Amino acid sequence: MAFRLMKSLLITCKNMDKDELRKHKEEIIGLLKSTGLEEMDDFIAELENTGYFTAPASMNGHMCYEGGLMIHSLNVYYAARELKATFSKMRPDVFERISDASIIIATLLHDMCKSNLYYKKRNAAYELGQSQYGSDQGSLPVGHGEKSVIMLLQMGLGLTDAEICAIRWHMGAWSVNPTDGESKGDFRRAADLYPLVSLVQLADSVAASILERKYTTINS
Repeated sequence: MAFRLMKSLLITCKNMDKDELRKHKEEIIGLLKSTGLEEMDDFIAELENTGYFTAPASMNGHMCYEGGLMIHSLNVYYAARELKATFSKMRPDVFERISDASIIIATLLHDMCKSNLYYKKRNAAYELGQSQYGSDQGSLPVGHGEKSVIMLLQMGLGLTDAEICAIRWHMGAWSVNPTDGESKGDFRRAADLYPLVSLVQLADSVAASILERKYTTINS
């Protein structure tokens, strides 16, 4: 499977109408099916029953609107594609170890835990900067990347070791307990073993901090 050249990056910080959201939902489903995984049709049916296609990407930050999680996931995917296309010229030996299918899986599904994390508040005071969303970890408060991996496996998706590590550690150092030597060692080991870990981490940061930023700052 080869990547198609994309016309432009998907960048938006505004609410989308239903037609736009439907188009991007269909795009995600097409990408997931293109991986050729035997269980993908069943997994997509499970995905439809979660809040993945309607949830926000954050409570009061980037892409905090209906469908924001789906759009953020696409942005991470696009960013990873661009990074691979650029840097594979410098280190083809590294990037040949990262399959296109793994990029699709790890980027589009890295935030699966957010599909049932947020709920819409009643009477949120937007004019005062109050978030319209609250969060509830539910019955599985096990961490961010960890929960995404667990949910995907429970939904029947077969993940490679590289994909598991990339999703688990997509927050990079933010998900490492600085007082836990084992946690720090695991993160370094995962990044050393699988270049996909660093690629997804960087793509997620580019998407959330640059492509999706809602404002400009001095000297930005």
